[in-house]
Amino acid sequence: MTGCLMPKPAPAQLHQFAKDERTRRKAAFKAAGQALSDRAQQDDIIWSNIEQMAGREAGDPLCMKRQPWYWTRVERITMARNAWATACKAETSLDASIETNAAKIAALWHLYRWLKPVGWSPYLSEAT
Repeated sequence: MTGCLMPKPAPAQLHQFAKDERTRRKAAFKAAGQALSDRAQQDDIIWSNIEQMAGREAGDPLCMKRQPWYWTRVERITMARNAWATACKAETSLDASIETNAAKIAALWHLYRWLKPVGWSPYLSEAT
């Protein structure tokens, strides 16, 4: 798996990965003329939470002052599922022989693994 090529990132790096991906996603929605769509707003909420959670882990002063401070298992699964889907799409659509693309793919896989709750897998459905 491409994500294994990069050493385990520090919390500040995870925070930067999340910030970069959130910025990229907002720009993509804007470029598609969908910046104000419900889908874009929901996506930004999810990535805002990912960015906030990573920032708190990194001790970022702004994130330490903002809420939320805690995420439920369901919320963590939503964030992890989104990061997983993003990593999968990046892995299949970016040329990993280009160093920056390989680094981005690896960063997304690290972010997904950090976000996912213990025992959860995107391949298994949750018991209700």
